[in-house]
Amino acid sequence: MLIQNEVPVSSLTTESVAAALEATPGADDWRVELLHDDEAQLYLIGNQVESQRTVTNERAQVTVYNDHEPAQGVAEGAGLSRGFTTLTLLASDVAAGALAARLGDAVTMAHLTDNPTFGLPDASLVGEYPEVVTMDPQLASDPEAALQDALARVRGAVSNWANVRLSSVELFATRSSRSLRNSRGLASTGQGTRVFLDFVLIAHEEGNEAEFHAELTRRRVSDLMIESAVDSYAAYARHLLLARAPSTHSGPVILTGDALLGFFEPIIFHASGEAAFSKVSRFKTGNIVTDVEPSGDRLTVISDALRPWGLKTATSDGEGLPGRRVPLIQDGVFVQHWAGMRYATYLGIPPTGEFGNLTIAPGQWPLDELRSTSGEPIYEIVAFSWLNPDLISGDFTVEIKLGYRHDATGSHPIKGGSLSGNVFTAFSRAQLSAQTYSDGWYFGPAAIRFADLTISGE
Repeated sequence: MLIQNEVPVSSLTTESVAAALEATPGADDWRVELLHDDEAQLYLIGNQVESQRTVTNERAQVTVYNDHEPAQGVAEGAGLSRGFTTLTLLASDVAAGALAARLGDAVTMAHLTDNPTFGLPDASLVGEYPEVVTMDPQLASDPEAALQDALARVRGAVSNWANVRLSSVELFATRSSRSLRNSRGLASTGQGTRVFLDFVLIAHEEGNEAEFHAELTRRRVSDLMIESAVDSYAAYARHLLLARAPSTHSGPVILTGDALLGFFEPIIFHASGEAAFSKVSRFKTGNIVTDVEPSGDRLTVISDALRPWGLKTATSDGEGLPGRRVPLIQDGVFVQHWAGMRYATYLGIPPTGEFGNLTIAPGQWPLDELRSTSGEPIYEIVAFSWLNPDLISGDFTVEIKLGYRHDATGSHPIKGGSLSGNVFTAFSRAQLSAQTYSDGWYFGPAAIRFADLTISGE
């Protein structure tokens, strides 16, 4: 069934919103980002295409800044305070004549917050914007055909697996454009594509079933690597049928692919200007970032908003600061904090913009060597139920969705139990694979072996 959503031409423009903001009392600074998405969607349930449709979504993200005398309790002589709030505007807000009222309400909300003052970027700070690669010609020219082709490839790849069936598929192809303006005369534009693939595989054997759910988002269709992705997740679904709870273990553990991604969240946070201003960052320029002098591979971490086809690649961030490649950690030593205008102003450092694509330099270790047991069992985790380390301490405890025990008798699938440890301690003794992996945002080693983590099992 094909559903076509006809959307009228919108009166929502950066110019119309900017004019309204200029006329709003108390809007001492502002920025408006107009976002426009044209999206083709395809849904499959079982063997039946349930629906196909195209959707247009247009909205404006507006941030209003208000400067005012600080509330009681703020130190005297501190000068004016700056408050801000962000709201989303739709074309209906303009059509219904509600724009002025909504912007007035935003000023009221911004007036309630007291922050030290900071400015917005302007043309003298920004200079020229970089050129970036974010537009897939296949998705831009014929998104519906691209989705049909992707679905056929998913079905074909699944058909190669005995006792594995496709339960559902969702495919979205999006062409996006953005236009940004602020009260300091800054203006930038950008465009790009995205493809989202969500599918569920069910493995079945002798009356037992196991399900594995996959979500992939990329800038271009070719980066989905559909056949290899289906093969990996079909194997995972089959292995879940055989998986058993792990034994309690303290020692080497390998994290692979998607299981790695959340492991870097505390590192990104401690490298931020927000953490430094709040005095919770454990990183100091020129110092090592781990708890002790690393005895394994040393981390190199880069925020890269210029990487071709990255999900966070853009000519500018949401404030209008140019996309940049920013080294944060080099060979285990902290280089600099990443920060937008607010925290850069507070810290007296140059603004780098929002965090871009997470880029980790690979190591020299082949995967086979990382999995080498040398007489002791090694656990490899490929999927967690949810990995959410404490951002400040780096501590984590997470349920294992699927992994493998490598020992002298071979490799055996495991599920259940939990993995625990500390991110900063773990990276003191880590080995990074030479093989690389990307999920569209993360670009780095496909696997990392940590010398001493704890699995709580049977």
